[in-house]
Amino acid sequence: MSLTAELPNFYLRNHVLLGHRNPKKGRVSIQPVCKIPKNPGKKSKLEPYRGGQGKIDRKNKSQGFMTTVQTAKITLIRLSLKILALLPLPLVQAVGTFLGQCAWYMNGRSVKVTRRNLQLCFPEMTEAEQIRLAKESLIETSKTIVEMGKAWLVEPEVTLSYIKKVTEKGNIEETLRDGKGLITIVPHLGNWEVLNIYAANRFPLNVLYQPPKLAELDGFVREARARSGTKVYPTDRRGVAAMLQALIKGEVVGILPDQEPPENAGIFSPFFGVETSTMTLLSKLAQKTGAQVVSAYAKRLPKGKGFEVVIVPADPDIYSNDINLSVAALNRSIEECIKDAPAQYQWEYKRFKIGPEGKTRYYHF
Repeated sequence: MSLTAELPNFYLRNHVLLGHRNPKKGRVSIQPVCKIPKNPGKKSKLEPYRGGQGKIDRKNKSQGFMTTVQTAKITLIRLSLKILALLPLPLVQAVGTFLGQCAWYMNGRSVKVTRRNLQLCFPEMTEAEQIRLAKESLIETSKTIVEMGKAWLVEPEVTLSYIKKVTEKGNIEETLRDGKGLITIVPHLGNWEVLNIYAANRFPLNVLYQPPKLAELDGFVREARARSGTKVYPTDRRGVAAMLQALIKGEVVGILPDQEPPENAGIFSPFFGVETSTMTLLSKLAQKTGAQVVSAYAKRLPKGKGFEVVIVPADPDIYSNDINLSVAALNRSIEECIKDAPAQYQWEYKRFKIGPEGKTRYYHF
């Protein structure tokens, strides 16, 4: 067969071809190198082959369009939060209720994930009870989103004024006087940003920070969270080292431990009866430093009346040297918090994507 048999006639007529022998495959590959001038008699240069240029141009245009869309999206988010920050809290939460109801009737991914999670965690509930709780959860999660303007963009004193009640079992100040620090389990329950402002106003607070999916929002969110005096660290080795040093200095560390950890950073442990990949970092910090561990959350009060901050001791087994027992106690501690306000937990997160046998099929909608 001719070496050029598989090349289109267009290339044979209009291009200079270069043959290259591949010693490993034992064959010659043909590649267009440059275009032949249309009028060879006239003075003209050979034009280099630009067969992929069109694809590159289309790719650049696509990237430019996506950048414009991202910029518009970020501008809209920031503008919306600024407007919401100016409104009274009851009105802000009314907006959240409306958005949550819209999300429910649209029956999108969030609704499907929420319902699946509730089916897994509360099999004893009737279908009607699960549907009612799912709808309430969509509304409460929407309230959390629209409340971010109140948490991030107003003075901390204003946000603190929304906290109408503090329920605390034990004496944290006395615990900190021991000099071993305090680890706070912070579930995605209620409004954790309000809790962050409360805790930072009361103690030297250090938190790990997971950047948002929209990278352009990273600086905005970091700055907002640091306004109250919170020390914010990335979720990497440097951040873990900072958490350890903070505990050694007798400070408070806040960790949101109820999302899937990175590979090799967790073990499987029951969460509402479902084997779930759970972080080991919190348990290891407690073992290494001897720090006390509490659970804390800012629960939303009804009718826009504000928040109640709840601080309770963690399950005692969290101090076990057996990592499996300790991590199981971590999940039980989170469960107890959720039972106090199940509708205010972020059930929209795919908590059970990974099982002991690998990827699960729970979310194949």
